Amino acid sequence: MTGALIDAANVDQPGRLVVADPFTGGGVIALAALLRGHRVYAQDINLWAAQNLTTMLSLPQAERLEPAAHRLHTAVAPLLETAYSTSFEDGTPATVAHTLRVAVVACPKCCDPVQLFPSAIVSLTERVDQGGRAGWLACPSGHLQFGAADRRTRCRTCKRTIQPDARYTQGRKFRCQCGYTGRIWEVGQIHWVPILVERTAPGRREFGPPSDHELTVAADTSWPDQPCLPAILQGTETTVLRRYGMTHWHHVMPRRQHAVINALAGTIDPAAAGDKDVASTLHAAVLGSVEMAAYLSRWDARYLKAYEAMANHRYNVTTLSAEPNVWGAPQSGRGTVGRRLAHLAKAGNWYAERLGRTPSVAGPLPARQRRSRGSRTVDVRIVVGSSTRLLAPSNSFDLVCTDPPYHDDVKYGELSEIFHAWAGLDTARVDGEAVVSTDAVDTDAYEATLTQAFLEMRRALKPDGHLVLSYANRDPAAWVALFSALQAAGFTTIGFQIVHAENDVDHAKVHRRACNLDLILDLVIATDRPMEQFAPLDSQGQAEEDDFCRTMGKIALQIGSLEGPWRQKLQHAVATHPFVARGKATM
Repeated sequence: MTGALIDAANVDQPGRLVVADPFTGGGVIALAALLRGHRVYAQDINLWAAQNLTTMLSLPQAERLEPAAHRLHTAVAPLLETAYSTSFEDGTPATVAHTLRVAVVACPKCCDPVQLFPSAIVSLTERVDQGGRAGWLACPSGHLQFGAADRRTRCRTCKRTIQPDARYTQGRKFRCQCGYTGRIWEVGQIHWVPILVERTAPGRREFGPPSDHELTVAADTSWPDQPCLPAILQGTETTVLRRYGMTHWHHVMPRRQHAVINALAGTIDPAAAGDKDVASTLHAAVLGSVEMAAYLSRWDARYLKAYEAMANHRYNVTTLSAEPNVWGAPQSGRGTVGRRLAHLAKAGNWYAERLGRTPSVAGPLPARQRRSRGSRTVDVRIVVGSSTRLLAPSNSFDLVCTDPPYHDDVKYGELSEIFHAWAGLDTARVDGEAVVSTDAVDTDAYEATLTQAFLEMRRALKPDGHLVLSYANRDPAAWVALFSALQAAGFTTIGFQIVHAENDVDHAKVHRRACNLDLILDLVIATDRPMEQFAPLDSQGQAEEDDFCRTMGKIALQIGSLEGPWRQKLQHAVATHPFVARGKATM
């Protein structure tokens, strides 16, 4: 979709364009523009995002990266052997792929330990889509046993019934055998106990209770103290971490995982052998693996994989954690360093083949330095800082194509703080981020930030330039803030379109309250001359969400001439639309 938007702009404005994305995030728009031969200006308030985009747009090919990855692995191989070498139950050598731990608390009433299994099925031994019907199950009392996972069974220890679809910790509550019921975070310190180990070898996989050796190696006491990381700041998303006793960033994973990540990070420079782009890529792979922090990584019992700590754009505190083999193991390696490097090597080759040359990438550059157009020999300028001040001079962008922050939906700054902590970057809360936080920023401030950012985009746009943006939200205040900011910045809408978003195919978001359609707005600098507007044709029997987007698009066509009580009318149109009303009813 992004490429099609850029191509459409290129029809009206032939030649090599200067394409800007002031809210660049992961850099999808920047990459699409670069692959089409355009010059790129990409800016983000988040230093981690800006650094990673610089790395991704400077990816080395496999012939440079793979030898360095081999040197990195060789340097830490003895540590990996110590950390993850094991045996199958029949004595055959194997590698620990994942160690599953259950959270344990002491019951305030009877003082007995309570194992907080979130559900009856702890882990199948084969994926459900590959015929898996048996695995490890927990009874309501927390006893673990192997058995059938497709029918009711009885616990062999306490004789209680095990219902495969049972949920034991709904609402973050638990029930002890003594009858006590309470909230997990209110009963004191959580302890993590290894209960299952995934062992792998080429062509073989096994799940079973940990051996004495595996318990010893998994214990924090078997590993030296690791450097303390910064405190976790109180925030909308980080509150849940602090509630569960995680006050510093090194608390989100066991010491073994921390030790291996530190060892890999300390070996990057010699492994890169002076190649700056290779070093940046190794750095991205090693520190990117932090998103699989064990105590925030939920295990999928049916599909036998771990989810990222920030899956669904939230920190995920779980009571059944999955500690990965940091480098990766045979047949299992989602999110691991080895898997990341393999993907980056392939991406580097694909990138070089598509681009046909080595691009010149400058950055990250501070947004506060003197404005300039940059050298014409530079293909990409990456800037770090609030988009309320762009580094580009006036009348320099042909196209601004962007995806502005969606009101209070995603706290990108908070979600990146885990990476800042491990990368040694400033972990202070990002100032000026255009999101609504219950503890800091309200909708008025969100609108003011967007207004200033859009004013900057208008200043930097050429007179015949376009601002193309995508947006989706169910909150009336969000739409009012967006439309008000665009009008105040001097833009007018010449058309809109509706496209499918990623959410309807994203496993973490599907069937949730996420929007599955995006509204695309095409805006230009407001003038007195008449503009021909465009909109998609109405269709018979269109879905509620499609109708909602069309309603917002038709109102957006009035940006530049909105007047009177338009705010109240827009809020009412959003709040009373069936798509929004039904969404609230199902929350």
